[in-house]
Amino acid sequence: MNWRKPLKEVAVLVVAALVAAVALQLTWPGAKTETLHGQVGSVKEMRVAAVGDSLTYGVGDATGSGGYVALLKADLVSAGDYDVSTTNYGHSGDTSSQIMKRVVEQKKLRADMKKANIITVTVGGNDLMHVLQNHFFDITSKDIATGNTAFQKRLAKLLTELRSLNADAPIYVFGIYNPFYVYFPQITAMEDSVKSWNKSTQQTIDGFKKIHYVDIDSVLSDGGTQDTTKSAKPSLEKAAEGDDDANPLIFDQDHFHPNNAGYAAMTKQLWTVMQDTAKEWE
Repeated sequence: MNWRKPLKEVAVLVVAALVAAVALQLTWPGAKTETLHGQVGSVKEMRVAAVGDSLTYGVGDATGSGGYVALLKADLVSAGDYDVSTTNYGHSGDTSSQIMKRVVEQKKLRADMKKANIITVTVGGNDLMHVLQNHFFDITSKDIATGNTAFQKRLAKLLTELRSLNADAPIYVFGIYNPFYVYFPQITAMEDSVKSWNKSTQQTIDGFKKIHYVDIDSVLSDGGTQDTTKSAKPSLEKAAEGDDDANPLIFDQDHFHPNNAGYAAMTKQLWTVMQDTAKEWE
């Protein structure tokens, strides 16, 4: 199937948003560490190690505290008497290959993964964006499928490496989402791509023990709206000007990353899966 005509109509606007997102990623710093100590009773040490792209780092979090990683820490502290420490190895703009390179080469990262009780991963969004950018005006379902197959192989290698470092900790892998859905609901290429990649990611994860999928597409892509009748160009222009047509869960400076509310939604999805698998980390 060829989406050449509808994509041409909105190509300039989407590319502009992508450029803004990439520019913001490149100016955002790297890993950071936070620690919060339980105060009463018998506490249990809980180490969370997060690795991934800008979603792990927390681009769009106005507090600068680390997006979902900081929020997960708060959930853990509220859940019990835990001495919680987090290490955040999120790096803006990283593809699966770049994340894998850091996991293999960075000694501190590897050491923290080995000690972790819980591991979280965000990966895949930048891989998909590269495919879309490389074939923007003539993207086909074959291009998406080829990119997806290659990504799943890289994802499997990454998860295998993480599991080799830590045989016991549950690993929670976030899916990807479509930040442009609110603005371009009628452009099916990107939405179909996100859904097919997420479905394949779940299948890849099913091949591993104690590795779990966290869905964020269902909460972030439509921003809680169901309106698919908007005209794409006016919608994005209004969003860029701060209009109410913007996705309320997406950072209004790049229309790409989650904002504080978006990271809260991500964390809620993660916490739900973690509660269902609590016996693996409690």
